[in-house]
Amino acid sequence: MGQHISNIDKPMRALPSIRQLEVFVAVAKTESFSRAAEMTHMSQSALSQAILEAEKTLGTKLFERSKRSVRLSRAGRTFLQRVEQVLANLHSAVAEAREDANPAKGRVAISCLALVAARVLPTTIQEFRSRYPEAFVTVRDDFMEDRVAECLMRGEADLAVSALPKPDDNISFQPLFEEKFYFIAPLKHPLASRKRIAWRDLADVDFVGLPTTSSIRMLVDRARTEAGTLRETIYQVGRVTSVVEIVAQGGGVSVVPALALSDRALREQVRSVLITGPTVERTIGIMQLRGQPLSATASEFQRLLVSTIGRRELEQVPGLKVVVSG
Repeated sequence: MGQHISNIDKPMRALPSIRQLEVFVAVAKTESFSRAAEMTHMSQSALSQAILEAEKTLGTKLFERSKRSVRLSRAGRTFLQRVEQVLANLHSAVAEAREDANPAKGRVAISCLALVAARVLPTTIQEFRSRYPEAFVTVRDDFMEDRVAECLMRGEADLAVSALPKPDDNISFQPLFEEKFYFIAPLKHPLASRKRIAWRDLADVDFVGLPTTSSIRMLVDRARTEAGTLRETIYQVGRVTSVVEIVAQGGGVSVVPALALSDRALREQVRSVLITGPTVERTIGIMQLRGQPLSATASEFQRLLVSTIGRRELEQVPGLKVVVSG
């Protein structure tokens, strides 16, 4: 049985240096050793030597020389096309690497829950953009925790801000805040006058909810099932902020996390009561892949996000507790 020798096992052949490639392109473009020497800030003898060394390494002549002119050989013309592309790719790679090390010039992609995108990230993004106006921030939101985490796992996001769907050895989780769930109803609803609401009280109500795949819907349906009050949802909408608005207009009742009530003006349009029997809560935090260093831009965004949350302004919202320090 023959042995397979990979490219890694083969001895590497010598390659022209980057400087030799740059010199080669300069001579090819100017068709003059003297003008190319001026362009590359080299002496003509040093430039000629660089070309000779490149030809020796390649084992072929790159130029046809005469006393009055220098022109590309057939091999040189083919080589020039590839070399120009190699140098262009190299310059792009160097620029990207420098941007990656500079938060002011780089990019950061965030995957998060839709409610986080609407209620948590805007303050951090505004502060980040004021400091680094040339940096780019991309936010991709979803109402499913699993899909937020999958976006991170696929490398489509540098950071994710969500509840952790399930423990994963590949993902680190830094808690930011904890939030409880609240029953909400129109101000004139029969249940609006109650000081206490339990899941068992939701047996005969018109319920406004999120899609069955939503992480919030799953928590709510589990509690309603355990209380024996799970019924058909009369309204089903895509975003939790829409749920609150529909309830405010008399469309039914619902149960939402505290963050959905962070807008004071909207919160005052509904009656909200902590729901018990049992109390439902979740922890929102920052997720990132273990063993994968963040770019300078992503690292700075994460620092600002922690600092923003750490100012505890979110604790003005009932049922929300910040657990990270700025």
